Amino acid sequence: MAETMTQATRPTRNAKATADRILLAAQKVFHQKGYDGATTREIADLAGINLTLINRYFGAKLGLFKKAVLPHLDLEPLLHGSPDSVARRLAELYVDTGPKGEFDAFVVLVRSIASKEAGPLLMARLQDHALEPLMSILEGPNKHARATLISTQLAGLALRFRIMSQLPIDDLEQEELKRMLETQLRSFLVADKD
Repeated sequence: MAETMTQATRPTRNAKATADRILLAAQKVFHQKGYDGATTREIADLAGINLTLINRYFGAKLGLFKKAVLPHLDLEPLLHGSPDSVARRLAELYVDTGPKGEFDAFVVLVRSIASKEAGPLLMARLQDHALEPLMSILEGPNKHARATLISTQLAGLALRFRIMSQLPIDDLEQEELKRMLETQLRSFLVADKD
């Protein structure tokens, strides 16, 4: 006679651990392939889970993308303090040429921005968590223009150092670039008094 598993002998399931595995797998796959190139089957296989669990936990691929990627596209935590400290922090971060590991939200952004599904979410996230927060710390005229200049300059540097990372830069050049960027950012953060 075959025995059935009792409640006490069944392996326990940990919903949070499963969701975390799915999120980590999704980050890796979205990083490698962008939103349109990623498949939920590939994410499920990498996470070692049944494909149906993605829908159960996240609703679908787009819901998973929202949870796995969007929270990592946020300038707000970097924008506290004096203009000098904000400029220094941003320059350090955006001229950092070190390895970003298996997930970099900016790489996902570049690889996914043209997606009909994910693109609008990414644009809204950038507006709400990059451009608007930048404008909120600026004083004086032309806030939108200055925030746009800051964000596009940072995006260009992130593209250079995170997507085109195979182009060499030596330590001296990197430090000079940080210094120049910090000066430029400070000039955008503080309005001209003229």
